[in-house]
Amino acid sequence: MGNQGPFDMVIQEEEITRYQRAVSRLIGKLDRRLIPFLALLEIARFGFQVAIGHALLTTFKSDLNLTIEENNWTTSAFFIAYLIFAIPSSLILRLLGTTRYLSLSLISWGAITIGMAFVTNARQVIILRFFLGMVIAGYFPGIITYFSLWYPKREQIMRIAIFCTATFASGALVGILAYASSKMNGIANLKSWQWLFLLPGLPVIPIGIMTYLALGSIPETVQWLDNSEKQFLTNLLRQDSGMANSERASDSLLSWRQVWYVFVDWRMYLYATIIIGDLGGIKCLMTSLPSIMKGLHYSIEEAHLMTIIPYLISCFTILLGGYSSSRRNEHAYHHAFFLCLGILGCILMITLEERGKLVMYVSVCIACCGTFSALSILWSWLTNNVGGNTKRTVAVGMMSGIGQIGAIIQPQVFGGEVKPVSRRDHTIASGFLVGALIMTLILRYCLIMENRRRQYLSDDDYNREAAIEEPCDWHPDNRYVL
Repeated sequence: MGNQGPFDMVIQEEEITRYQRAVSRLIGKLDRRLIPFLALLEIARFGFQVAIGHALLTTFKSDLNLTIEENNWTTSAFFIAYLIFAIPSSLILRLLGTTRYLSLSLISWGAITIGMAFVTNARQVIILRFFLGMVIAGYFPGIITYFSLWYPKREQIMRIAIFCTATFASGALVGILAYASSKMNGIANLKSWQWLFLLPGLPVIPIGIMTYLALGSIPETVQWLDNSEKQFLTNLLRQDSGMANSERASDSLLSWRQVWYVFVDWRMYLYATIIIGDLGGIKCLMTSLPSIMKGLHYSIEEAHLMTIIPYLISCFTILLGGYSSSRRNEHAYHHAFFLCLGILGCILMITLEERGKLVMYVSVCIACCGTFSALSILWSWLTNNVGGNTKRTVAVGMMSGIGQIGAIIQPQVFGGEVKPVSRRDHTIASGFLVGALIMTLILRYCLIMENRRRQYLSDDDYNREAAIEEPCDWHPDNRYVL
């Protein structure tokens, strides 16, 4: 290297530039093929979850003669099933492969969502909500881990941010659908709440069929990449993951050893406590947002429409946070910043409740921007730090399932009545976020200490840890991103 002349250095710089351009072209091709379709899937999935909050503003409860307790359990039943079946669904996902599992999940939940439009009593609602949680439990973990099969770690951050933008953009879309459904009351002898379930449910079944036909499983199996691009992408992903992904690349290979690793890795439980706080705060805001708008003395139609703006503004902050995190390859402080923003919004809602509609509405927007934006950064932080395809899939499933604990508690705390959400409720939501903030800083410190420990391993300790079969992210050469 010391004897290289200026000409040699120019040649090296040109080779690096060509390599970077080749990577950019390939990533751009992946984006154009995968991102729009995956965003469409997420909009279809998330819309139904938000729809139940809008249904509370209609005659849904009175038509079915739901008591407050029954109504609360219609919400909790979904998340209880999600919690129970999150890990089993992740295992089934690995056995079937991502494409087949997503297709079956979409078709099943489309049928169940349509069935929700024709329920006649509380028992039917609770049963269908439970089944919906069961069939959808592995969907989100499948999508998140799907990104890791196609993108290098740093590229995943922005793509997950875009995906989460689709998540909350669907919240705005459902606000529009809810407004439209309120105008469709009586059409085809159906009530507005029935249309509210039919409108997001009907497109899902054909989308599920399209998923099976159009979505590729892994780079080696698709037709829209030529052989040189497939090899280049495979080498790029292998180089990016290092020893963290030492098993054969496969979309349907299940390693029981890696399943076991998830449950004995103490870092997973730190991530779990963080995601309970993140999702707890998110569910509090999402489910109660229509009721908050109604509590600001908007009409039912206006309340549906007024939920749109917080979701749209949040989409912008999610992308901004994902871009910054990707550029700096940093997660913990970005996550902590958005949690602080969410906490600030909750504090403003608590202290400025009597200051009028505008002040309260701005406070709600601040809370949504911070809380929603934190989640996408947390998911990319998790997938960047968990090696092994099976371990990553099961870990995301475990986190997604455990995160529903807050959602299970939320309706029992907030209640099912359409009423202004109280200071006590905002305090509970902020409590979820404060807990997540504290655990984020603890996890960051623990990862720093583990990286430092691996850096100064003795030769004997290094050889012992490197000899572990399927080491995943435990390999001593691996370093956790912060």
